[in-house]
Parts: sequence; structure tokens; C-alpha cells
Amino acid sequence: MEEIVLKPKDAVDWSYRGEGAVNLVLAYIGSSPTFLGKMMRIHKMPKDGNENGDKSENGLTTHEKLIWGDVKELVSCQNKEIKEYLFVKHVMRPLLGHKHVNPGTRLLVAKEFLESVEKIITSQRPSWRADAASVDTNRSSVLLMDDLTLFAHGHVEDKPCLSVEIKPKCGFLPSSSFVAEENVIKKSITRFQMHQFLKLKENEISEISEYDPLDLFSGSKDRIHRAIKALYATPQNNFRVFLNGTLVFGGLGGGISKTTSKVEVAFEHILKDIIKTDDGLRADRFIELVAETVYSSEVLDQLLDVQKLDKYNIEGAIHVYYDLIDQPCKVCRDLEKSKSLNQYSSIHSIPLDEKVKILKDFLISATAKDCSVMMSFRSTDVRLSRSSSHSNLHLESTKQEFEYKVHFIDLDMRPLKKMEVYYELDKKIMNTYLEMLKKKGDQP
Repeated sequence: MEEIVLKPKDAVDWSYRGEGAVNLVLAYIGSSPTFLGKMMRIHKMPKDGNENGDKSENGLTTHEKLIWGDVKELVSCQNKEIKEYLFVKHVMRPLLGHKHVNPGTRLLVAKEFLESVEKIITSQRPSWRADAASVDTNRSSVLLMDDLTLFAHGHVEDKPCLSVEIKPKCGFLPSSSFVAEENVIKKSITRFQMHQFLKLKENEISEISEYDPLDLFSGSKDRIHRAIKALYATPQNNFRVFLNGTLVFGGLGGGISKTTSKVEVAFEHILKDIIKTDDGLRADRFIELVAETVYSSEVLDQLLDVQKLDKYNIEGAIHVYYDLIDQPCKVCRDLEKSKSLNQYSSIHSIPLDEKVKILKDFLISATAKDCSVMMSFRSTDVRLSRSSSHSNLHLESTKQEFEYKVHFIDLDMRPLKKMEVYYELDKKIMNTYLEMLKKKGDQP
């Protein structure tokens, strides 16, 4: 634990990089060698003041202690930031590989530092994000991490660094016997694709994405290429590109829906110092570079294995959740009206330790389904055998050599009480999708 305490005057050295539902990310733009090549994650506080319902002291709830019981440090932890850090370090990192996960370090900050940051960045945030949540100024520390959009940490870059952030989402179809008969379509079309229709209906997106996660996770060169091409065409919040730490493609806090020809021309220009080929072809070669990296690094195989810890689907796991928190199963109560009830009695009668494992696996899988993959590239001149910290890739179409690194980011722990939220969202996604199919079927 470092003792540097950031003071209000330091706030100007940190610039807004983006945000998700829970955290803000700021990148360092000052000149202190300690922070060169670093970024920080700051926790957000919803404006309505209630953080997902209850304020279980900042540690784990009693039921969560059962689930994470084998991670001793986590169970005894009373501080939210440290809890997140320990979760990444002890749970996600061993599963995804030490090489690809960096839990970061905690950094003590003054409350006034966080208040200054809040003032400075508000205007840079998407308004819908700023309206919903602000910087949580009651924290005593932030998480300091390597800025993965840069290649050489701690000193000024000599070569341009291109980074691509992909949020791949869930890469497999459920085969659980607990998926209800009316939802059997889940077993043949991805959650991502079905969710698109709900997002469209709720005006979160303006058009349906062409991306199919099954392509990205397929291990097939052609299908991975198709997936990257689709992400490039409709990036939404699933695809962003940085050049030397500056966002050059995709949206900051939300997403952009479609890559227009105007966007493409600007992007072509940005790539000119990195991808050596004719005007008009750079974006295609860039897509090729990203696809080749996904294919040859095989990191998504590891991610898929972790996602597949969800063997029961939310439709099965939700029953176990009610047993663990010692409440009558609301789902069975709603099903009593239908005859499909007995199919769930088996899951309610398994031993407690198995229930704990099902929920633990489900929550780990939920983190893996929502994390992002960050790939950083820079071109190297000759086929040098580099240190093991980087891998090399030869892009045949431009006759260039690149070195690259891949990391998983946004590996937040999911609170146990989100199980009900997951179940409700799943129902909503299914209802919207099935309605849409029915409308289509009704048309002459």
C-alpha cells in the first residue's frame, strides 16, 4: 500500500477516459514519473443515494461470505475498493491467467482530491451518465493500474501504440435443462443478439448490431474476422480504439451505433503511422490485425471456459439463490400456476455446499460475460526475439511485424443480490424477443 496521498491540486493531472456502470476511469496526463503510464479507477455513487439497495457494510453480506468462504482475505475485508482488488487478485486472476490480469494497486487519496476530480470531469461525461451517478467522494482510496492503451509503461513512448478494447459478451449458448420450454430459443440464438431487440425497444441503441459473439469465440479464423468486422461496423459499447491513450474510434461513456463513411475516412487517416498500406485499405488491414491477434493469442478460449462455469443458466440458478438466502422461492411460487413445477424440485433438494458452488460459479461467470479485453499493439522493425512479456505477430498483407499484449479488464465482483435483477432482465429480454418473433410471424 503506497503512502502517496493525492491532493486537490493533483486533480488537473488526471483526464477522463471513460466509465461503466460502477467505475470511472481517468488517465494520467501529468509529468510525475510515479504515475506515467498509469490510470485510475474511481468508484461512482448513484445520485439517488442508494447503492443497489442495501449498504451492507462495505464488506460482504453474510450470504456472500458463504459463497466466497474459501478466499479468506476477501471474507474478512471491510472496504469496498480493497474487496474489488482482492476479488480480481484471488478469484479472477488464477482463472484467466496471471499474464493477462493485473489487479492494480491501491492509492490513498484525500476527499478533496475526489471532489476536485468530480468538478473537472463532469463536463466531459455523457450527460445520462452524469445525471445517474457522481464520484463517490467518501472513499479513501482509488485503484491505480497500468494504462493498457500505452505500450511502454513509465517512460515516454518512442513508437505509436494502438489499443483495441473489445467487450465480447457471452460466447456460448446454454444447454441447461432448467431453461423453460417457452424459452428454448435461448439454446439457438445468443443472449447478446436477443438483448439487442430490448435495447432497440428502449431506445438504448438506434440499430441492431451485426456482431455475433459465437463468431468471436469460435476459434475459426474466418468467423473471428467476421466478428471483428461486425464490431467495427456497429461498435455500440463493445468496441473502442485508442491511439497513444486517446480515444480515436468508438464512444466514450456510452457507444456509437454505426460507423459512417465519414468516421471511416477519419480513422483511415489516424492509422497512417501504424498500418503501412494504401489509403482506403488501412481499416481493413487493421481489422485483420485484430482478428489475427484474437486467433493466435487464444485468450478468448480461457475466457470462454470461465463463462461456461454457468451450467444452470439464470433460470436454474435463481432457485438456488432463494434457498441460500433462506426465502421461499418466488419463481416456483409464480410457476405454481403452471405444470412445470416438478422440474425444479430436484434443484431445491441438492445439498447446501453444491448450492453454494452453483452460485459462486454463476457469479464468476457473470463477471466473465461482462468484462473487456484490451489489446495493445506497436510495430517492430525486424523479427527480434523479444522478452516474454510481449508476443509477436506478422501481418502478411502489409509485411509488418507487431508486438502485442492482451489483458482482461473490468473484472468486477457481482453482488449476490443481483441474481434477482439478472432473472428479471432475462425475462424481459425473452419476452421482447418472443413478441418480436410473433409479430413477424403474424405478418402475411
